[in-house]
Amino acid sequence: MKVLLDIKDERAKLVMGLLRKLPYVKVKQLEAIHFRILDDAIQIVDDVHLLEQGKLETRDAKEFLNELLCQNDAKV
Repeated sequence: MKVLLDIKDERAKLVMGLLRKLPYVKVKQLEAIHFRILDDAIQIVDDVHLLEQGKLETRDAKEFLNELLCQNDAKV
């Protein structure tokens, strides 16, 4: 099982030390970019679940692309 912990900075050293002493726990410290990617991935999965439940509206792909391209006044 993998678990992501959010630990206050002033307690992180203590908690990480305790976890490293456990022979059955593998500790890997992540960088800021990893957290941004994880947060984005979690948001995408949450959105997919909402879409499946009909709680989030979709929009036409052409409409979306036209919105992206509107800066150049191009149309799809």
